[in-house]
Amino acid sequence: MYRRPAPDLLISRGHVLDVATGEHIRRDVGVRDGRVVPAAALRDPRIVDASERTVLFGLWDCHAHPGSLMHDPTGDGYFEGTPARTLRALANMSDALQAGVVGMRILGETDEIDIAIARATASGHLIGPRVLPSGLALHTTGGHGHAYPRDYLRMMYFDKVDGPDAIRRSIRSHVEHGAQWIKVCLTGGLFSEHEAVDDAQLDAEELEVLMRTAAARNIPVAAHCGSPRVAERFAQLGGRSIEHGYALDEAAAASMAANGTWLVPTISVSHDEEMMRADGWPAHAIARAKDAARAHGEALRACVAAGVRIAIGADLNPISVRLHRELELLEAAGMSRLAVLHAATAGGRMLNGVGSSTAPTEGDSADLIVVDGNPLDRMAVLREPSAVIVHGRIATAGIA
Repeated sequence: MYRRPAPDLLISRGHVLDVATGEHIRRDVGVRDGRVVPAAALRDPRIVDASERTVLFGLWDCHAHPGSLMHDPTGDGYFEGTPARTLRALANMSDALQAGVVGMRILGETDEIDIAIARATASGHLIGPRVLPSGLALHTTGGHGHAYPRDYLRMMYFDKVDGPDAIRRSIRSHVEHGAQWIKVCLTGGLFSEHEAVDDAQLDAEELEVLMRTAAARNIPVAAHCGSPRVAERFAQLGGRSIEHGYALDEAAAASMAANGTWLVPTISVSHDEEMMRADGWPAHAIARAKDAARAHGEALRACVAAGVRIAIGADLNPISVRLHRELELLEAAGMSRLAVLHAATAGGRMLNGVGSSTAPTEGDSADLIVVDGNPLDRMAVLREPSAVIVHGRIATAGIA
């Protein structure tokens, strides 16, 4: 698709934050053709005055379902069509962008909504966060996410895969259609009545075939997974990220660290009881979340101690509110503020192959935010950025 040109930008006189060291360096940041460039290289740029403000990489939600109604207590979502869900997803993503979310890894959406949005934002036809799509999530019959006897009437949400042949076919189809990740449900979770957070749902052969097929097609795999032993084996087979990690132990964390497997903890789904009740979670899900909360926090701390790389995802809507709450809860659960900022910004970029820098540097993709104040002093300044720049374009700005 044709990408429309964007004007050069000069973000002037800002304090650039390095989320690895916490250092602030006052310097100009130039942007051209979606990349950070030296300010001297710009021609007649639009100027964003960042005086007395902080410039840093924008936030990433690495576990998003932007069109989802989550537990959907009224059941309305089961009767929707793709157009209605697409509009809700776009509205959710637009609000998230206003809140500084410049990137999303969408791990399960209906009817390839996420793949279409990813193409539109990358081409410049739609101003929105950078999107890494996975298409339909994979699960087994009776696996995590089922709501039997309820099912979507007019859309597909999961790709049901039972046995090696179905798994091979699904992954190859996902790659053909433009998915950039595979999302698979390896264990149960909080959603359905008849599941547990650590029950294995693929057998050994199915898991090995899944990982071999994904590796052959050069596509990373993200696993909804609570079981420490399943996570350990997934890491050994080359899994890229564990989602949730409800019951991970020190051995699982050590295996993840040794094999370069990331953790996206989504701590809110077990720690934010106020959210659960406000969103109408069913009693069984609230009870299971509360039961899992202590182990979930211990799992996060075990991964931090082992050196597992961490990125951040809310797994909740609206993203604009829930992702910021996730940052607060991760700090309360034992991560340092600097580590949370790293995971929320550079961590998302690294996990998704966007770049390895921890502060905007020449050649980096220009997905940036400008905030009033220092988020190391007060993380709440991230909630209302003065400017958001994504794909090198000003997406929202209250300063000029």
